[in-house]
Amino acid sequence: MMKKLALFLLAALLLLPGSAAAGDCLGSHKENGVTVTVPDTPPLRIMIDGTVREFTLKQAFAFHGHECPGMTTAFLALRYALNILFGDEIPRADDILIIGRSPAGGIRDLIDLIMKGDNPALKTWAPAGMRNDQSRFTYTIMRKSTAELLEISLKKELLPTDFTLLKQKQKKKESTPEEDRRLHDQMKNMIIGFPAKPATELFGTPEPRKVLLWGSVEKGEMDRHIRAMRMEQKKQLRRQAEEAKK
Repeated sequence: MMKKLALFLLAALLLLPGSAAAGDCLGSHKENGVTVTVPDTPPLRIMIDGTVREFTLKQAFAFHGHECPGMTTAFLALRYALNILFGDEIPRADDILIIGRSPAGGIRDLIDLIMKGDNPALKTWAPAGMRNDQSRFTYTIMRKSTAELLEISLKKELLPTDFTLLKQKQKKKESTPEEDRRLHDQMKNMIIGFPAKPATELFGTPEPRKVLLWGSVEKGEMDRHIRAMRMEQKKQLRRQAEEAKK
């Protein structure tokens, strides 16, 4: 049943506009002979509408469609951050605010799965102009009920120095076979190796800070703004293309 669900979710994701990156990445995995054994790691537990839900890394990979180092790192960071902010208490989804700094698909899919459910139609879109860089491994999580904010980052020395450059070259289809092999070795090592490390070895010992808050942003409001931004960007690109033809 779970296998059928994973296949259905993968097919649905690949049919969504803008999800081609996940398909390209999966194809690249296959071309480079990349196979991984998903490591066993404790689940992430959250209370949603009065029910305690458990999310495993395997479930997250199935939802995304393939194993992913960004998703792996985000899963471990989020679990660690919630443990710092909530201790032994099971976090409530409506008491959590998560701020992402990257449009990376694996990270967005993980947070969508946890915060919005497994319906691909609820996919979160990145704002126009957002770019992938090393900040994809930095996350900001807030416990709203105590006004505590925690910033958590993967230690810089754990990320290969050429990881981001190789990812960009692969996305542009400018990478060599040797660079593809090197990138996928790095990705494989992150997916398999990170869950086996203590959280402090990955992220250090971040401490929450108290903050003051003014105003609020509803999810629907944010979606409308992002949709408008993306539409405007498409219009600008069309205008630029038309100008270039003249």
